[in-house]
Amino acid sequence: MVNINTASNIAETETVEIGSGATTHPISVLGKAHQLLAAFGAGPSTMGLTELSRRSGVPKASAHRLAMELSSLGLLERTPDGYQLGWRMFELGQLVPGPASLRSMARPALMDLRSATKGVTHLAVPQGSECVYLERFAGRREMRLLASVEYRVPMHTTASGQLFLAYGDFTPSELDAATMPHLGITRRERDLRFASIRERRYSDENQRCVPGYKTIAVPVFGPATGGVVAAISISMAAERRDDQKVLHALWSASADISRGLGGPATRPRRSPERWAV
Repeated sequence: MVNINTASNIAETETVEIGSGATTHPISVLGKAHQLLAAFGAGPSTMGLTELSRRSGVPKASAHRLAMELSSLGLLERTPDGYQLGWRMFELGQLVPGPASLRSMARPALMDLRSATKGVTHLAVPQGSECVYLERFAGRREMRLLASVEYRVPMHTTASGQLFLAYGDFTPSELDAATMPHLGITRRERDLRFASIRERRYSDENQRCVPGYKTIAVPVFGPATGGVVAAISISMAAERRDDQKVLHALWSASADISRGLGGPATRPRRSPERWAV
């Protein structure tokens, strides 16, 4: 079954029956190229042609032709095991005004936090219902332990993500879809949790993401409305008991980054009482 929108070549779509359902794929060359590149966001870092075709929904012959051309442009890179994103993608990503300026503003603070706390420091931003990590600083041991943690995850799974959910401008149905099937609590309990996060201005989780590690995250405020544009967080060994010291270091770093972005640099008066369980 094919349904083609001829108003724009880039916007053309085809609906393809797969099993008992239907899925819609771009049929323009640009659309197919985007599907190939986007497949790496939710899949392994390296994929063979068959896996790349399956995850992207692009037919194998087209996937092979486009992958070869994307490789010649540096957007993909051929490896003995298949294809991975190329350095040209990284270089282009560095030119995006918002994230690039945020990263350059936050990087010194994250490095100082890493040095002062010996924890793993992160910079994350919200994107739809997902939490995207732009920076991560850790020692060799921690990087091995955290290698399985993806850079794009559902918001409900992390301390930074739950911070975005608490502060975000979501409709009730969007918030329900992002939280209710996953958190195992009632709407009232969820709303009370998020109200507490906004009051305390931090979110935490204990060993839900990585066994043996707990994480605390604080918001970074942007210009204009002063809304939350990012979060910085520290992951550290669950047995550590210096959470108040770590939290105050995070608040100080967040205030510096927020001021640099032209946002308000505020912090709550209330100190943390305990870690989440």
